[in-house]
Amino acid sequence: MVGLSRGKFRIVLLTPKAKLLDCRCGSVVLPAHDGQTGILRNHCPMLSELGFGIMQVHEIADRPDAFFIINGGFVRVSENHVTVLAYDVTTFEGMSEEDVEHLVSHAHSVVVGQAYIRTQQEVIDHKKAKYIVQMAEMVSMRAIQPESGE
Repeated sequence: MVGLSRGKFRIVLLTPKAKLLDCRCGSVVLPAHDGQTGILRNHCPMLSELGFGIMQVHEIADRPDAFFIINGGFVRVSENHVTVLAYDVTTFEGMSEEDVEHLVSHAHSVVVGQAYIRTQQEVIDHKKAKYIVQMAEMVSMRAIQPESGE
């Protein structure tokens, strides 16, 4: 299927512990230090510092879109190859449905239950909880949308 790879590029997501993703995709949206950045095929070369937020990987062949919460690192774009080196990543990939439900439930309770935030760590935990809830919503929306081309 030669036409399948048209408009696709390679993305690799690495952390200090593991390679979490290595595939071809149609687009990536990631949290740069100064806001969201979108990447498509033939993007100009770029090196950027990553911030804290959700990275979305769309149009992956033979699998659903992927979502990751990224907390710092760098992204390098060169010749239709995107390398993301992230300090910390949270994802539902590889988790059982029960573990995902527990994580999302805990995140909901953190988001709803924090009236006063006293320490910097609590601010980060609250932000991460918000991103976990948002990522869960993105994944569930993706699950109910019909596949294109069917």
